[in-house]
Amino acid sequence: MGKIIAIVEDDPDQLGNYTDALSRYGYQVNGYQSRADALRAFDQRLPDLAILDIMLGNETDAGFDLCRELQARNSQLPIIFLTSRSDEIDRISGLRLGACDYQTKPVSLAFLGERVQALFRLIENRNSTPDHRKQLGELTIDDNNIGIYWMGRPVACTYTEFNIIKSLVDHIATRGASYDELSNMTRQGIVESNTINTHILHLRKKFRQIDPDFNCIKSVYGFGYRWACS
Repeated sequence: MGKIIAIVEDDPDQLGNYTDALSRYGYQVNGYQSRADALRAFDQRLPDLAILDIMLGNETDAGFDLCRELQARNSQLPIIFLTSRSDEIDRISGLRLGACDYQTKPVSLAFLGERVQALFRLIENRNSTPDHRKQLGELTIDDNNIGIYWMGRPVACTYTEFNIIKSLVDHIATRGASYDELSNMTRQGIVESNTINTHILHLRKKFRQIDPDFNCIKSVYGFGYRWACS
């Protein structure tokens, strides 16, 4: 069976177009027009990827609520927001919730298909990596399971956050990782510095839920960030 993709979109025409386009790539695509319908399906089985609109019917933030629910069930589940809401605050909110991508409508069906394929390739490459864990003080990086651990406890990182931590550690012997280098690690193309800042803010919060004294991610003014613990 191919990868299962869930699309939550209240516009039936758009839902049909997205479903048809991704089905041509060999994916099993399940479409839902409401948050309630999607949750009932997720109770039975989680998809391999969820593509969410934010506004569903009269629920203005239904997609955000779905993202929270999916992250609570599986923090490694890749989520893409596909929405007409293009305000920066919405983009930041989506990334803070753990989405690995945020695309605004209209988007070409060809681009959407290639974006999904690229994301699955990244996941498969990670899963095929030989068993390897890197230990740095209290930090453990598990390449196989795309996992981050602090003081032996898992940090609920998204794929993007995992890659950012890896980049910081890879640059520990230098000045740190620049905004451009961290942007490349997000696998999202060109992103703005404030988007990286949002990811870092979210990461610090997650580490401090385990260790209130966590202070290993340092800002390098005008350059980027560095990992300051060994």
